[in-house]
Amino acid sequence: MAELDPDDDTLSRYVVRRYAYDPARHERRHQVVAAFDNEGEFRELVDRLARELRERRAAGEAIDPQEHITGVVLGPGYQRRQAHGRLLRRAVERGALTDALLARLDLPPSVGFVRLVKNDEGRWVSSKKP
Repeated sequence: MAELDPDDDTLSRYVVRRYAYDPARHERRHQVVAAFDNEGEFRELVDRLARELRERRAAGEAIDPQEHITGVVLGPGYQRRQAHGRLLRRAVERGALTDALLARLDLPPSVGFVRLVKNDEGRWVSSKKP
């Protein structure tokens, strides 16, 4: 299997994740297991890990009922766009949003932004970021 760095944001990658309790953070969360550039290898690992989890449950091991194996396809620039979405949220919360900052942001498709501005008549109108 040709594994990739799951944090290499320049590549399209298939990421295998385990949703389980993380004792270091005291919470359940998705934890990256591996990343691939090949869908077949990705599906093979997801199937194998899910089968192993089912077998452990059937054997009576004490496993969190919410633990499961998932996978996600991350395109190039995914992490950068997510970071820009968080940056936009924090800038709005702190009242620090500027036109210069807004122009530099590459937002993910799940983030929308509407700004109210006064028009020539002094009325508030919405101005969407393209």
